[in-house]
Amino acid sequence: MTVVMGGQYAAADSDIYARLYNNVLGTKIKLVSGYPGTNDITLAMERGEVEGICGLSWGTIKIAHPEWVTGKSVNFLLQAALKKEPELADVPLTLDVIDDPVKKQILSLHFAPQAIGRPFAAPPNIPDDRKAALIRAFDDTMKDPEFLEETAKAKMDIAPMTGQEIDVLLTQLYALPPDVVAKAAKAINE
Repeated sequence: MTVVMGGQYAAADSDIYARLYNNVLGTKIKLVSGYPGTNDITLAMERGEVEGICGLSWGTIKIAHPEWVTGKSVNFLLQAALKKEPELADVPLTLDVIDDPVKKQILSLHFAPQAIGRPFAAPPNIPDDRKAALIRAFDDTMKDPEFLEETAKAKMDIAPMTGQEIDVLLTQLYALPPDVVAKAAKAINE
């Protein structure tokens, strides 16, 4: 069965994930690309032009489209992530619907940027004491009750990876065999 999904442009998550699912999972997504933004795609969904969108973050859905969740007007098919979102307990994690270890590596490589989010970086050779102070300041901020209260008011998800967790993930990604990286690059092409 073919499903029609809306997309934006070749490098947009909406398009990348549709191609990734077709090429790695064997789905039959017909991608209609060229929408100016995700709001335009969701409007196209409401008008019946397309049946869905790939790669829309859970944080965006909760803020921009809470009626999808409360009214159960949209079916969430898969979670494109490295770990399952607890609020979507009934929605399978993409990595759990396949057994092939190479395909899992390909998907993990594409899902990693979402897990990392927007990392903070410092210049190379930063003195250890300054590096430790920056890490401590970030970690303390992520636990600060006032900060968490403000982010809750703004309906922002705060689920940061620690610097150590990012280091572990990057080490795993850099250890992937070159042929897997090549297959991952090919998996998002037409």
